[in-house]
Amino acid sequence: MSALELRNKIIQLLSTDNESYLQTVLEFAKRKKSETSDTIVAHTVEGKPLTKSMYIEEVKTAEKSVKAGNFTTVEDLEKEAENW
Repeated sequence: MSALELRNKIIQLLSTDNESYLQTVLEFAKRKKSETSDTIVAHTVEGKPLTKSMYIEEVKTAEKSVKAGNFTTVEDLEKEAENW
């Protein structure tokens, strides 16, 4: 379904006098809009807040790092921990 078709379907659904229904739709739309823009969804280990898009970028960067071999094995970590 194209964006235009979706928009027209939504307009049809909103063509009502049911205030409760319209209020529910409005609250849902506001919540969805805020979730996709600047809602904090995580924090770094340093405590820096991350939005959804920032978090996704952090995960992609971490995945690339692991694929490049930049990680510590359990064995290496255990050896390192012995010197703590």
